[in-house]
Amino acid sequence: PRERRKKERKDVRKSVWVDKQFQESDAQMQAEIQSEEKAVEEKAAEAARGRRRAKREMEEEERELESRRRRIRKKFPAMEFFEAKFKQEFEDDSSGEEMPLYFKEPKQLLDVFTAMEEANLFLIQNSQDTEQAIEELQQKGTLARSNGGAARDKMNQQMELLEKQTEEEKRKSREFKHKITERDTASDQEALEQYLCEKALEVYAACGHEAERDPDTLKMLAATEAKIEEFLALFDEAEASGLGLIVDHLEREAESARRAAVKQLRKELQDSKTKERTKASLLRSQAPIHKKTGKQIMYRSPPGYTAQHVVEEDDGYEEAVRDHMVFGIWTGKDGAPNAAPPTKPS
Repeated sequence: PRERRKKERKDVRKSVWVDKQFQESDAQMQAEIQSEEKAVEEKAAEAARGRRRAKREMEEEERELESRRRRIRKKFPAMEFFEAKFKQEFEDDSSGEEMPLYFKEPKQLLDVFTAMEEANLFLIQNSQDTEQAIEELQQKGTLARSNGGAARDKMNQQMELLEKQTEEEKRKSREFKHKITERDTASDQEALEQYLCEKALEVYAACGHEAERDPDTLKMLAATEAKIEEFLALFDEAEASGLGLIVDHLEREAESARRAAVKQLRKELQDSKTKERTKASLLRSQAPIHKKTGKQIMYRSPPGYTAQHVVEEDDGYEEAVRDHMVFGIWTGKDGAPNAAPPTKPS
């Protein structure tokens, strides 16, 4: 029975191996046959393009295709070839039943079990250490999250408190600014009243009235207005009597004299500048000539310079002087009349 089972196993292995090799060979053969058929069909289609194929041509093509199939089939071996190959290569191979035993003594198996048990214990210990480390990390993370939440809540409370304090300080600042603005407005009003009172007193004195100790501004303005009306009436009478032409003539003469004085001053300044340039040129021409020796020193380029244009603003001083010379009174930029001689601002 043992020999029979061995022979049966060998037959099964032979059948499986032969079938596998034959199927692979047959698949290759069918692939080559299909490739040849496709090539013949393409060639026939190319030859018969634009015309009708004859029956004789079709028969010749079929015979050629069959001849190619036979050549391909002859190229691949039959099943008997694989059976002979198996018998040649694997006839003496055993099925594995007669292989020697791996363990020859019971102690060898016990040693393997002991080594595996020690490896398992080592892995179990490592897994327990890893689990303990993971639990510690989880506890630390939980504690950190709780501490972080408490710190965040405390920080939020402090921020809310600071915001309330900031709002309170802003409110106090607005109140202080309002009070300061009211005080500045009141002080500005008082200063303006004082200034107007002084200017009214000055004009009152310029009109020929005596300054009182505690003057009344309204009374002074009324007296000043009456005096101005008197002056305007005199001006009208003088203009009607022909004195207006004399005044215009005097104004033109004063303007001509002023222009001549300005022209003379400019000419003197130009002459002085010309003399200074001439003197400097003469000194340069008389100075000894120093011959330069050696290589010229190369200096760095000077930094860029942006020219600045200075615009002089008309302060109205000349016009005020002319008005004071003609009328004995002049008006400043603020619109207030003044009888005192004008002074040039610094």
